[in-house]
Amino acid sequence: MAIIAFTIFSHQAYAQDRTFGVGGVIGDPYGVSMKYYLAEDKAIAAGLGFGFADEISHIFFTADFLLHRIYDTSWDEGSLHFYYGPGIALYDYGFSDLEISLRAPIGIGADFSSAPLGIFLELAPYVDISPDFFFSFMGAAGFRFYLK
Repeated sequence: MAIIAFTIFSHQAYAQDRTFGVGGVIGDPYGVSMKYYLAEDKAIAAGLGFGFADEISHIFFTADFLLHRIYDTSWDEGSLHFYYGPGIALYDYGFSDLEISLRAPIGIGADFSSAPLGIFLELAPYVDISPDFFFSFMGAAGFRFYLK
């Protein structure tokens, strides 16, 4: 889904100070977080890492298409934004089929004007669609350094 969205919108990349960021995420799951802004209010986010469920470790990949609502605040140190959108998650437990989940992350982020740094906190309800149907939530906090 993220690849399709990237292909469709990549020619419309917004000329802003922050286009691509990479950092870390803790919670469920743990790993590396990346974000590419297609426009000021649209981005593709991806994660790669590992997690634990019922004492079983797994690796994961997430990809989300995010819409942003930027809040007009009088905060001189940066800006706040709310984001949401559809996504997909792939999990490999190493002993069974690949698990595929649909997710809908909802979060809040802050970007600092004095440094190329952003932080975020998100909650993502998800539905496993393969191999079994299962509904749950994942939550995480993270940071990203913006390279461009």
